Amino acid sequence: MKAESAASGLRSILVATAVAGVLGYAIQLLAPALLPDGSAYVTFSMYWSTLYLCVAALSGVQQEVTRASRPASPEAPPNAIVRNFALILIGVVLAAVLLIGLIAGPGLFPDSSGLLVLSLAAGLAGYVLVAVLGGVLYGLRLWRAVALLTIIDAALRALFVMVGFLLGWPADWISLAVSVPFGLAFLASWLMTRRHVVGAFRLDVRLGRLLANTAGTVTAAAAMGVLMNGMPLLIGATATGIDDDVLAGLILTITLTRAPLVIPLLALQSYLISIFREAGRAVMRRILQVLAVAVVVVAGLAAIAWLIGPWIIDFISQGQYSVAPAMIAAITASAGLVGMMCVTGPALVGRSRHVPYTVGWVTAAALTVLVMAVPVSVPFDIRLTVALLAAPAAGLAVHIVAVARHPEVVAAAG
Repeated sequence: MKAESAASGLRSILVATAVAGVLGYAIQLLAPALLPDGSAYVTFSMYWSTLYLCVAALSGVQQEVTRASRPASPEAPPNAIVRNFALILIGVVLAAVLLIGLIAGPGLFPDSSGLLVLSLAAGLAGYVLVAVLGGVLYGLRLWRAVALLTIIDAALRALFVMVGFLLGWPADWISLAVSVPFGLAFLASWLMTRRHVVGAFRLDVRLGRLLANTAGTVTAAAAMGVLMNGMPLLIGATATGIDDDVLAGLILTITLTRAPLVIPLLALQSYLISIFREAGRAVMRRILQVLAVAVVVVAGLAAIAWLIGPWIIDFISQGQYSVAPAMIAAITASAGLVGMMCVTGPALVGRSRHVPYTVGWVTAAALTVLVMAVPVSVPFDIRLTVALLAAPAAGLAVHIVAVARHPEVVAAAG
């Protein structure tokens, strides 16, 4: 396995992302029909949201390992920084999941919190390994190996979850089917890539600095996860007195719009960082061009969603759920705003500008949570609309200002 060109790497990653996206999308499309009722769908969606909110946070691990990894000569002395880094993170993750499970598990999953928390712990420990290995592979530009890792993970999850749906497994076991593929994908990929990785790279920082940089990137990625994966969890936690079928319709709409607009860009974060890190001075112009096109595209998609979105939701849910056209348009526009942040963010991380990168995502996430947590005297649909649109718009503004005010970032990020 040799390092690939940027164009070849992009093709490999896009294909893998497309395959993974289709498989994940299939799960989301079939869940409303194959699960028995709105309550079961809300429970499934809240677990999926919780897991992938945490995965989104830990994607910061992959981004930082990508930034720090460099090819090394065979004569370079070996070190255990990456191994120790992974073990420390797994320990922190397991402790955090246990603590969160004890405090919040019974409230979020009152009927089966024990196995769900264990599933969450297993999934996140496996994802830490996936993130570290993926970061090294990105740093070495072994993008076909990254693509293979992505496809193995998605294919195993689709297989396990669909078997669970068809056999009528309870939520506990379906949660395990969602989580276990991370560890299995790491094991399979490591066995195939080990000889191309061991001794082939070095890190440009020591363990302490790597942990410190990762803390900042994970904070930003966690905030990113609130916007990308955490909305079903927030809706379920703050929608007091709202009918399960109404919640299910909103969650389904958010899932269907976030996935095609945001997930591909999320999957490309490490790729963009690896490219921006070495690029020229044209990044500001390119970012503005991309954002201008994105505004037009998102406006068009929101208009289309207004017109045909209610019919699509009715069709997919087999008539169980309905959502107002204006809400569907707002949800679609929100996904577009989050997607734009996924373009501006890597331009900052590529030059180790972690502070403005983090501030942008934290601003958007904090506003989302604060608005959703407004007292129930404010109508839920108003809270949700403001959280969907105003929060990511504020975060995007922070990123754009940071890039525009620091030409040195632009020069290296192009």
